[in-house]
Amino acid sequence: MSDELIISNTTELLRVQAQDVMCIKADGNYSSIVLNDGEECVVGFQLGQLEQLIDDQLDEKKNDFIRIGRGAIVNRRYLFRISLPKQLVALRSSLGHKVVLQASKDALRLLKQMLEESVKPNGSNG
Repeated sequence: MSDELIISNTTELLRVQAQDVMCIKADGNYSSIVLNDGEECVVGFQLGQLEQLIDDQLDEKKNDFIRIGRGAIVNRRYLFRISLPKQLVALRSSLGHKVVLQASKDALRLLKQMLEESVKPNGSNG
C-alpha cells in the first residue's frame, strides 16, 4: 500500500499520486481521472472498480476519496463549493484548474454533512 494509485489492464498502465487526483468521473464502462493540472486520463474501468482499487492500494489517502452518487468520486482536498439547489459540487486546485460536477441533492447533502462533521471541534454539539 502507498500514496500512489496504479491502474493497469492488459494493454495499459497509469500511475498517479493520490493527491494529484481531483476526481474520477463515470462514463459508461470507462472512467475519466481528472488531475489537478487539468489533464484527463480515460481508463477502461468502471467507477466501482476504481473505488475498489483506491480502497485496496491507498493507505490513509483513501479517506480523501468520497463517492458521490453513481457518477463520480471526488477528492475532498479539492472541494470548493457544494450547492444543493443547483445540484453541483465544484472542485478547485491550487494550480487554478476547476471541475464542476452534477450530483443528486441526497448525495450532496451527505457530502456536505460529512465535511461539516469533519471540521467540528471535538466535544462540540452544534
